[in-house]
Amino acid sequence: MSLIANLYGRLGGDPVARTTKSGKDMTTVHVAVDVTPRDAAAPETLWVGLLAFGAAAQTLQRAQKGQMVAALGRMTRGVYTPVDGAPRESWAMLCDSLMVTTSAKPTGGARPQSHGEPARDPVPPVESEPAPFYDDDIPF
Repeated sequence: MSLIANLYGRLGGDPVARTTKSGKDMTTVHVAVDVTPRDAAAPETLWVGLLAFGAAAQTLQRAQKGQMVAALGRMTRGVYTPVDGAPRESWAMLCDSLMVTTSAKPTGGARPQSHGEPARDPVPPVESEPAPFYDDDIPF
């Protein structure tokens, strides 16, 4: 059985491009995926290694640290024991398809950057008084 998943996360570093012995393009990078439960007090991040070949590798090579990526592929889990002796797990994805995004906004537009202040969406205009409501024409 395979674990097929899609993930959306931010690149933790610049992708590393390599070529296999058979001449295929291969790219690797780690992605930070937010897995924070709704009721959690602190954010929780899962680091997933991405491995891409062919066209997906070429797409990933154009990305840079900090960009958002959406990937679909097969997940694998590894267990290792670091120097401290506590077993840990690692996750990796062999990408079937990949998309690099340039904005986290759903509209796709770039966020305006200001000097030291976070970007904010414009406030919609407020109507001076509400529209009148007439219920004389309601048939019930």
